[in-house]
Amino acid sequence: MSLSINTNTASQFAGNAFRSVSDAFDSSLEKIASGKSINRAADNASGMVLADSLNNAALSMGQQSRNASDSISMLQIRESALGQAVGIIQDIGEKAVQAASDTQTPETRRAIQEDVGKSIQALTDIYEGTTFNGKSLLSDVPGLAELSELNLSSREGAEAAQEAVGAALDVISSSRSDVGSQQIQLEAEISNLGTQQVESMRSASQIEDVDIAEEVMNMKRLDLLKKTSAFAQSKANISGQRVVDLLG
Repeated sequence: MSLSINTNTASQFAGNAFRSVSDAFDSSLEKIASGKSINRAADNASGMVLADSLNNAALSMGQQSRNASDSISMLQIRESALGQAVGIIQDIGEKAVQAASDTQTPETRRAIQEDVGKSIQALTDIYEGTTFNGKSLLSDVPGLAELSELNLSSREGAEAAQEAVGAALDVISSSRSDVGSQQIQLEAEISNLGTQQVESMRSASQIEDVDIAEEVMNMKRLDLLKKTSAFAQSKANISGQRVVDLLG
């Protein structure tokens, strides 16, 4: 075996092997520490792009689901307000029937009209005060204007009031039915988004999450190779030392 000082290819080869294995060992340790097999684009550029896309989709679906939940909350407030309105309008209808009776006098009809006025004011408060995040929820529900013009001072007026009450109840019933349909659709949307979000997260996990058991085994293998490379390098350097000993 020849001895040389200028070039020690065995030492260089062993050194390169040691650096390569050491870098791989550090990368394996990083994967175990982070729990991810992809920590930078150099690990798997295409995999990182796909995982980022899937994670972004999952985040987007999560926000869409929260938006739908907010919409359900808004619909529930609207439905509750409409339910209160129904109760008030039914009370107005009852008073209209009372006022239509021939047993009533102008004075008693006037008293009934005052009660109806208070009910209409309460109804107005509900229509104007039902909001969600500053948005009016009942501004698109018709019928209030007609009720505010009720006149129970005569039998004819009381009978006309009964018709107006019936029409208003029909409108509100239709609005409540729409609310129910929208809520069912939103609940189905939330369920569907939840399923899609889980699948997106699962797919991203399969791409970027590390198999800890497998990576630990890989790290042990690399650790052994690193020690072997270090030993080989130390042995390769002995040839240079032999030259020095010969010159000494």
